[in-house]
Amino acid sequence: MTKDLEDLEKQFILNEDMEHEDIKELITRITNFCKVDNKGFVLIHNKQLRIQDKIMLVLSARYLANKLQQKLGKEASILELVKAKEMSEMLKEKDTVVIARLKELKDDKKIISQGRGIYKIASYAIKDLLNDLEGVKNERRSKETRGKN
Repeated sequence: MTKDLEDLEKQFILNEDMEHEDIKELITRITNFCKVDNKGFVLIHNKQLRIQDKIMLVLSARYLANKLQQKLGKEASILELVKAKEMSEMLKEKDTVVIARLKELKDDKKIISQGRGIYKIASYAIKDLLNDLEGVKNERRSKETRGKN
């Protein structure tokens, strides 16, 4: 019986750090859409994205940058939390517009409020965001390809 359980453990519990691989994959994917400087400022490549997508990108990038610094054993200089005011400045949007979109995302349970005007991404929402953004990208490519035929 113990042997069966040990075999089951080997199948179920991996020796590798799954979070490490997950972070690596997500960072590789998100770099197609944005980059983060060492102070946590997120630069989004595609200015045509919806404000909700930009907010999600900023929060996702900050979360992943923070996790990466932690995994590397560095002092986390990039916080995963973002203030609404800071978000407005990064996106160059009016405070009221950003606050309204933050509320919508919070109501959709894609982001989490960490206090008044302070937000972070719900980590499970990152993959969905990237899938959506990559889907949009792929749709455009296929439309462009069809247009050439």
